[in-house]
Amino acid sequence: MSNENENPTTPEEEEGKAPAEEQPSEAPREEEAKAEEAGATNALKEKLTALREEKPALFYGGIAGILLLLFLIFKMFGGSGVEQLKVPTIQVGQTYKLVNPNVTGGGDVLLFQAPGRMGATDPEIREKEKVCVVSAGTPAKVLEQSVVNYVKYVKVEPVEGDCAGKQGWTSIVNLKAL
Repeated sequence: MSNENENPTTPEEEEGKAPAEEQPSEAPREEEAKAEEAGATNALKEKLTALREEKPALFYGGIAGILLLLFLIFKMFGGSGVEQLKVPTIQVGQTYKLVNPNVTGGGDVLLFQAPGRMGATDPEIREKEKVCVVSAGTPAKVLEQSVVNYVKYVKVEPVEGDCAGKQGWTSIVNLKAL
């Protein structure tokens, strides 16, 4: 009786082909690459250390030059792309146009009973606190100024339109010079 496991044959040998050669593993190549990187890093570190010790002015001048270059690059290309609204210098008693700069081309302005209510998200509170909706471009007289949570507000009284004679608060950015 013969044992099939004594001399196992591969399908290639049964067909008369030579067995395929084994491919070398990739592990030695990866190790060589890591060793080369470590060697390059050590060589660069040694060169920089030698430069720092032999010519410190050149070494530190190079660092300062790189930092200056990075600063200039960030200064030129690092803007947020957002324009800041120009807040006019407001004088109590003067008349200004009311225009909402958050609407393209300017929009209507809400007047509220108290400063700081502009961001009320509850519709019931907004309706309860709202004094009037002033059409864009309506002239209004500034009566008072206030700051709430670092935001400037002004109390105004529209001089014409549906809200004429009513007084309310709005953000200072809603004012434009006539």
